[in-house]
Amino acid sequence: MTIEYIGRADSMLAEYSAMLERSDARNSEAKALLAEAEELAAQSRELASAEFMATPDELAEITAHRAALAMQIDFKSGRVMQLHQQTYQEWESFTRR
Repeated sequence: MTIEYIGRADSMLAEYSAMLERSDARNSEAKALLAEAEELAAQSRELASAEFMATPDELAEITAHRAALAMQIDFKSGRVMQLHQQTYQEWESFTRR
């Protein structure tokens, strides 16, 4: 093997390792976001159960709270999708080389 070839292989290996580290970091963030979203969804389900016994004033408050929870869940889910898209795009560009 030539020194040039070995240098390229070392460079590719370093890039691959760095890509894996970034992917792991994104996956860790995604897992945490999904856990948070699940916790918020559980709260929303509890509130949905409380709607049946709520007074009109309580119902309005519950509905507003559930809407806020839904927005937070959607934001976290969107961020997870964004992280997965970044990982996919990085893999795609790396494998095209």
